[in-house]
Amino acid sequence: MEKKDTIFALSTPYGRSAVAMIRLSGPNSLSIAKTITKKNRFPHRQANFVTFFDNKGYIIDRGLLIFFKSPSSYTGEDMLEIHNHGSVAIINKMFETLEKINACRFALPGEFSKRAFINGKNDLIHFEGLASLISSETEQQRIVASHQTFGQAQNICKEWREKIVENLAILDSAIDFPEEGEDYNFEIVLKDLKKILQTSKKAIKFSNTCEQAYKGQDIVIFGPPNSGKSSFYNLLCQDNKAITSSIKGTTRDKNTTQLEIFGLKASITDTAGLRKANNLIERKGVKKTLQILDISKNFILVLSPDSFSKKNCSFIKDTINKMKNKNLVVVYNKKDLTSFQSVKKKWVSQIPNLDKINSFSISCKQNKSDYQILISLMKFLNKNLLCVDRNLNENYYFFEKSQISIISSMVIDLEMCIKNIKNIEIASEFLSKSLLSLDTLYGKSDVEDRLEVVFNKFCIGK
Repeated sequence: MEKKDTIFALSTPYGRSAVAMIRLSGPNSLSIAKTITKKNRFPHRQANFVTFFDNKGYIIDRGLLIFFKSPSSYTGEDMLEIHNHGSVAIINKMFETLEKINACRFALPGEFSKRAFINGKNDLIHFEGLASLISSETEQQRIVASHQTFGQAQNICKEWREKIVENLAILDSAIDFPEEGEDYNFEIVLKDLKKILQTSKKAIKFSNTCEQAYKGQDIVIFGPPNSGKSSFYNLLCQDNKAITSSIKGTTRDKNTTQLEIFGLKASITDTAGLRKANNLIERKGVKKTLQILDISKNFILVLSPDSFSKKNCSFIKDTINKMKNKNLVVVYNKKDLTSFQSVKKKWVSQIPNLDKINSFSISCKQNKSDYQILISLMKFLNKNLLCVDRNLNENYYFFEKSQISIISSMVIDLEMCIKNIKNIEIASEFLSKSLLSLDTLYGKSDVEDRLEVVFNKFCIGK
């Protein structure tokens, strides 16, 4: 460890700000602090107001420096935090000065956290959750990531591991001392392993919901031309992101934006109007819409009085018939038109089961600045489309595919152990394999390739 370079990186966003924080970690941290400040004493975990000098002795800036002595630091090594003014010129000069110091270099992405893992500051489950927590954008993402980062995942894994080790000892004892066989209660072993199997399968089942909550869901807006799809899209975005006009077929390509709807992440896509288009470019837009309808799961059908026709009804009816096992709601737009109610009844009469689909009526023209209507609309979409279980509980542990793959391997070995429980040697071998899988999840076995994947997700400076 003494031969390691001392690494540094900016841990705050690069750009103009009141304060910027540069982090250093490694064996030369204290000597570097003395070099760039011309001071000799830095008490552990105390903020020191200092002057920072370049390699020629010129003043760069004044600010705070905090020294963290090993092992009481984030990485477990000697660490520095340099708090200077958030000027791009100052940041660049600090970088230039540090880079000229021997055995001091820029950190790689996630290198601080990787060193923390190697030095035993926490397990791999924690750091995987931490990477997701840092990148979380919505309340739901924060909840899911914090469950993994701050204990729930580690707790359930610890419980599994303790029981596996305990029962593996029983099986191994039965192998080593067969004459004592009648003293071993294998029913208790089976009971323990079946419980682990049940909870681990539950974790796998909930992983899809967990992943969905973190990564968000796609919502596609579709409908006939001139129904106000783009106006509705702009209403959701609270911005004029899509071109709108009274000319049919204005939208000829998809527009997509990210939204947070009551703490849930959603990707909203506006599409070209569905009809038998004559224009070549519009036909391509309609084709794209049909392709999106095939692969997506959540849909908002926008209808309006002035988009009603028997041809459009037929086209929409055929489209809905193809959308089996998909989430669909209807938004009846242009509520301000006098013909709204009468034509709404026509839509319902022409398209079977349309009245059984949850719907919301709105005027994008009149309600675009109506905060209460927008809140009601978001609640409607949250309830009827973003079908993620918001009552997160102790079952929400994992959502990384690599984690689920490892747990699935553990489940297979547990099932084989239970199946072969009467053949103790074979059962013990499978139980040992399940323990090895669990240790891989913790990062306790040879998982160098996985480490690279995990820590490369971090930004530089973390």
